[in-house]
Amino acid sequence: MFRICVSAGRRGFSLVELVIVVALIAMMSLLAAPWFIKLNQRNQIKSAARELQTTLLAARMKAVKRNQQVNVVISSVTPPLEFQTIEPVPPAPTPTPQPSILRLPPSAAQFVATPNSAGGTVTFGGDGRVVNFAATPAIYQVQGPVGSTRMNMIEIRAHASGRIEVVTPTVWQ
Repeated sequence: MFRICVSAGRRGFSLVELVIVVALIAMMSLLAAPWFIKLNQRNQIKSAARELQTTLLAARMKAVKRNQQVNVVISSVTPPLEFQTIEPVPPAPTPTPQPSILRLPPSAAQFVATPNSAGGTVTFGGDGRVVNFAATPAIYQVQGPVGSTRMNMIEIRAHASGRIEVVTPTVWQ
């Protein structure tokens, strides 16, 4: 038979040991806080870029489905950013589609550049191609988050073929 001996004087942790562990945890969290803030800011700008990409892709799919032109129009360039997808009016028995409006949170991002040749509008034809741009892609440049001292810029490109591409920075600030 085995006996386990426990010394009567050493049970648990002392108050000094607990205070040292809590102090170490507090110092590590203070060192990690700036990293988490940067991570949150990057995620905000990436999210804004993905929302614009999704809006452009949805407009392209609607254009192909209906075999008609569909426009993506920028309603507001200043925060909060707003996009509208404008569809053509269908024949009489079908209800008239309302423009779908996408509003991003005010602190998420701001536009640095929009497709200037078409007033910020991208038009997809019935074949899924971008109608109002020839060979060069329509480029949206989004910068954010708003109010941050370190701004990162992401480009959303709508190519003439209809391909939508998000280009993130290679080095984040």
